[in-house]
Parts: sequence; C-alpha cells; structure tokens
Amino acid sequence: MARIQTQRSDTPDLLYQTETVQKDGLSRSPICHLTVLPQERICEETSFPFVLKLAKPGTMTILYIFTLLSLLSLVLSAPTPAQIALAQKYAPQFRFHKNEVYFPSTVEYFLSGPVKAYDSNGPVAGAPFPLTNQNLGDLANKGSGMYLTTDINANMNGFLRGQNPSSTQTTTYVFIAPKANGVVDLYYWIFCPFNLGKTVSFLGIGVVGNHVGDWERVTVRTVNGVATSVDYHAHGDTGSGTVAWAQTPKFSSTSPNSPPTTTSSDPNARPVAYVSSGSHGFWSSAGTFTYVNAVVFQLQDVTSDGGVYWDTQNSLTTINYPDTYSGSLNWLNYAGAWGNKEVNNCWWHVFHDECKLVAGPIGPVRSDVLGSAKSTTGATLKEKSMGLPSQTLATTSSNASSTFSIYLDSAPVFISGQTIAVDQVCATLNVTTHNSSTSTYSYTSNYASVPLQKGATHYTIETVPCDEGSFVSGYSMGLCTNSLSESASLEEDLEGCSFGPQRQIRVFSEDASLIEPQEVAGVIVIDLDNWSL
Repeated sequence: MARIQTQRSDTPDLLYQTETVQKDGLSRSPICHLTVLPQERICEETSFPFVLKLAKPGTMTILYIFTLLSLLSLVLSAPTPAQIALAQKYAPQFRFHKNEVYFPSTVEYFLSGPVKAYDSNGPVAGAPFPLTNQNLGDLANKGSGMYLTTDINANMNGFLRGQNPSSTQTTTYVFIAPKANGVVDLYYWIFCPFNLGKTVSFLGIGVVGNHVGDWERVTVRTVNGVATSVDYHAHGDTGSGTVAWAQTPKFSSTSPNSPPTTTSSDPNARPVAYVSSGSHGFWSSAGTFTYVNAVVFQLQDVTSDGGVYWDTQNSLTTINYPDTYSGSLNWLNYAGAWGNKEVNNCWWHVFHDECKLVAGPIGPVRSDVLGSAKSTTGATLKEKSMGLPSQTLATTSSNASSTFSIYLDSAPVFISGQTIAVDQVCATLNVTTHNSSTSTYSYTSNYASVPLQKGATHYTIETVPCDEGSFVSGYSMGLCTNSLSESASLEEDLEGCSFGPQRQIRVFSEDASLIEPQEVAGVIVIDLDNWSL
C-alpha cells in the first residue's frame, strides 16, 4: 500500500464539480405509472462504461466510450408495485413559505396555459396548438433549441400561480431509478409554472431571476428498501445537499403540522423538505440561505414554517427512469426549455449571468438523474461530473486512517501487477482577510493502492488520514499499471494511473444528535455508486 502525499492545485473548481442531476380535473388515480416493458431487467446496471486516461502529471484527459450495450442496458421496466410502494413509503412533505403564491402544477395544467412553442425566429411553424402532454415531445427534433413561452405580465396573476395543493389536486413526479448494489433512488420532482426572482436593492437593480417554468427536486436514496439519505437540491447545485437519514428532518402523518424532528419514534416517519419562497429551491430547515454571492449583491432563498404543508404520498405520478416514454408521458421526450427566452442586456451581467428574466430550465429527464459518472468527449470537468451524486456520504473514522469501500461496474481486464488506487483529497482553509466574502482552500492528496484481483468488482482500500488542520473533502478511484509504492517518484506513479472525476464527500457523525456535516481528517466511505475504470 502506498501512502504518498503531494500538493494539489489550490483552485477548487478544477478538483470537482458535483450535481450524485424535480391539471385540473385529472381523471386518474392518485398513483399513476406506465407499463411498457417486462420486469426481468429491473436490477441491471445503468451506468455508462468509459475509459479514463491520464495524459501527463497534473493533466486529466477523460475519454468516455459509450457502447450500444450500455444504451440497451438503460431500457428498463416500468415501476413494479413494490417500487411504487417504496416511493409512497418515503414520499416527502413539502413545506411552502407562509407567503407563497406561485405553487406547483401538473404539466397538463401548464401547457393549457396558454403556452406556445417558440424558437429563435419566433413561433414554431407547424407546431401543434394547443400543446399537450401527448404531443409536446413530437415537436421537430423533440423541441431541441425551442422554448415554451407565454405572456408573463398577462398571466402572473393567472395560470402562472399554479395549483395550490391545499385546495387543488396536483402532482409530484417521482422517478424511480434502480441501480446496482441494492440502490433505488427516488427523485421527487415538482414543476411550478413560474419562478419568482429575487429583489435586489443595490443601485435599484430590482428583480433578478424571474423565469417561466421551474423544475426542482428532492432525492431519497434507498438501499435494499431502506432509506439512507435525502438530497435537498436547489438552483443548479445548491440547496442543503445530501443529508444522512439519521439527520434528516421527518414528520409523522399522525401529527403533520408538528415541528419536524430527526429522532421520530414513528417507523413510518417521512422526510420534510422546505420550499423557498417564489423560487422553490429545497432546503432541510426554515431559514435564509445565500446561494449566489456576486460582487455587487447576494441572492438568497428564504424558507419558513406556517405555510401550506403538502403531504405528497397520495399525489404521486410514478415514472421509471430510464425508460422510453409515450402516450401521457410523451412530454418527457421534450428537449427544449420550459420557459421564455432569457433577456441578458442588464448592466450587472458582467458580475452575475442573470438579468430580470432568465431562460426556463430543461425538463426532469436529464443526466444528473442517473447518478453515475458519464460524459462526452470535450466536456468541461463540471459537465463531466454532472451525473455524480451531489455528495458521497461518509462517517467519521475512529482509527488513524481512512477506509474506502468501492464498487466497479465491471471487472477490469486482469493484468498482473496492476492496482486499484484511491486519491483522497484533503482541504485546508486558507487564511482570509476580514473583508473577504468567500472562503478559499488549498488541496493535497493522499494516495493508496491494492492489487487488482481477477474478476473482482469490490475493493476496500485504506489510506492515511489528512494532516492536522485539514479535512477530507473528496476522493477519486483509479486504475494503475503498478503499485504506487514501487515507483521511483510520484510523477511516474501518476503517469501509470487513470483516475475518474472526483466525488465530493460529506461526513456525518454516527451520533444522530450531531446534525451538521463534520470536517474530519479520517473517514469511512461505503460508496455504492459504481465506478467505471
């Protein structure tokens, strides 16, 4: 086992970016699903294999090779009754801000808005009208390059206010994603017809970030049918992030209006998610949260108790992911934007890339839903990491070491002398001045390796902890041509290694009373998201 440390770039953006990638009178039952395929392949792997090559020390070139077999493995079956029951078992309660007026809706409700399909030339010639959930995905090129537009000023007090779930039947779209190693991820998405931007008083800027169409999600990870974590997601890659189940705020259906607790004795307790006022980002508590810290202003989400509390258990539309979609789910094939075209002529655009009106988001069928490392050649590291879990959870280590238990999607071709290696990333907070608005970190790496075993896909690797004053912030797995400890220099070691994109680590104590993530030098990681090497 090699225990090697080297100074890493102090630019955090180059280390890892994470994202691990939510009608009125509906004549449907509260729980809906589409049956299109048989069940035999429900537990097949869903990650794309790829090949990684380290071009030279300090430079990572990542080549992802997608095979036809990989694509076929993504065609799974519709949700089983057991999976639907699992989605109901952990269906969250959404707590809207007490002053919320822009609520979720069904896709059907939004499309009847009125909403029309536009492209850069204006209204799309030949586009169906009205648009419906059954024809939206039939637009040319599945709507790629198009956007759904409406008259915002005329409709802000109309259909853009959505369907208040306290008085109207609406839905939460839950994507059920079976994966390897007993994992089933449950992605609970809400769609809101309108996102109300933030008011900025600085130099009379006014509202920043209005947009038509808003998709937001909360993810519950289950392993062998038991919840292990909840990911609170907002605005690209903010929100409260991934929280261990023991530290997740929960409610009991017998007292749905009570304050949430992490120590509920109710075995049927389910997660609580707070929805930010107007912009609908998900957070794990009531409060004020800064998600943009620009040079001249901040953008903040505000959540509260005392508003509409929506128990989604009986309002789920269950959807298998990935799958092929048709009929009432044809809208999932739409690849365009769910909102008006952005306006970017504001003077502050040089500081922050949002003006009063920003473009609508893409739909919920996106790469980050898979939760596997995948990409296309030429993508930036941030784009390459879009499919990773928001955070890989770990617990604190009581030993003077870190332990990583990892799984591969397939066994590498066995070559004697090759090793499986871990790159443990340690972060150290830099000294900052009193007027600094952001924290900066320096990064170092601890490396360790174990011999490649013929046919093996599960490895446990131990490495030294981070130095005093540093904490584990992420890690990566790699395949090396030799044992790291046998090379004459670190650069020679790294030339023979191919590491995947790093995964951010979030550490929680086994003591459930310690709710916040911990910064520790040694961790225990059991990562069930397969690596492709």
